[in-house]
Amino acid sequence: MKSMSKNIKVIALVSFLLIANGYAQETHKVKGTIGNEKMGKDKIVICVLGTKACMPVRIDTSMTVKYQNKDTKLKDLPFGLYLEADIIDNKPNGKTLKSISIDETKTVICFTELKKEQENKLSDVLRKTKGVNNFEIHSASGQVFIEYTPKIIAYKDLENRIKEAGFELE
Repeated sequence: MKSMSKNIKVIALVSFLLIANGYAQETHKVKGTIGNEKMGKDKIVICVLGTKACMPVRIDTSMTVKYQNKDTKLKDLPFGLYLEADIIDNKPNGKTLKSISIDETKTVICFTELKKEQENKLSDVLRKTKGVNNFEIHSASGQVFIEYTPKIIAYKDLENRIKEAGFELE
């Protein structure tokens, strides 16, 4: 009888710990780009689409993803590369990258300021830029999401066209 009571207590404790751990680790999907900030060996920064937030996340330094048809470590991915990631929010340890996928034909460009009245000018610049296939302006967050053809226009050239039009980028 004592043994059974002891087993029930152990099962109850383990169940409680598993439930508590589940609440401590929320997983959510994030869309954005790799930020320019250097965070050490085990972190990257994600500039989150639709927000003004740049989120540092812990990474597995051995994790790789296909980039330009090569297995590439996450720390070696370029600034501005579009990603979709599952992030675990482990309260005591911060945010940790669970999984990631990249798309070399998309990016999010962040502005220091993007006023509503500047949307038409930005739209004109992007519509006239060869290789830009589609875009969505998010003036509230000071960002533009762009789908483009890298073989026609490189990310740096896209960024330069926007700067040449008088916009200040982060």
